Amino acid sequence: MLKQTDFPAYSIALYSSGKVEGSCLRLQDEYGLDVNAVLFCYWFGTRHGVIGEDLWTRIDEISRQWQSRLIRPLREARRWLKSPGFEPDQEKRELRERIKADEIAAELLQQRMMQKACAGFVNSAPAEAAEAARRNAEALLERRGIAIDDEIRDLLAAISSAAFA
Repeated sequence: MLKQTDFPAYSIALYSSGKVEGSCLRLQDEYGLDVNAVLFCYWFGTRHGVIGEDLWTRIDEISRQWQSRLIRPLREARRWLKSPGFEPDQEKRELRERIKADEIAAELLQQRMMQKACAGFVNSAPAEAAEAARRNAEALLERRGIAIDDEIRDLLAAISSAAFA
């Protein structure tokens, strides 16, 4: 099980484990989920337990604001600069790299804000952190109106396997 106490450090370690990156990107691109919110479900489950309604409200607001106003536009610009038919020269490649760096910086700032939203929450990690993380991920899907099917179960299982191996 990943032991990082800091959400950004935890998310970087988890994201780079096994099939997590591919699973997260699929949840993002196919289902519209915020990867930071998905990873938060696992970090919070490991550190604290099941996310309560008040915290969900704060996390949803942070996620919506940062994704719609900053992170998605940066991602779209970065992907556009790499799209088929676009002939990048050195200057455009350098611009793409700067946008990518800004996108990553924005995601890390969003993660720090999500962690800060937990301030005052008593650290009471449950005996079964994996169960809490699963419940958090399912609650996120429910909040977004996404039905859990076999594909989503497989994607979440890949993340859970890396988080609790």
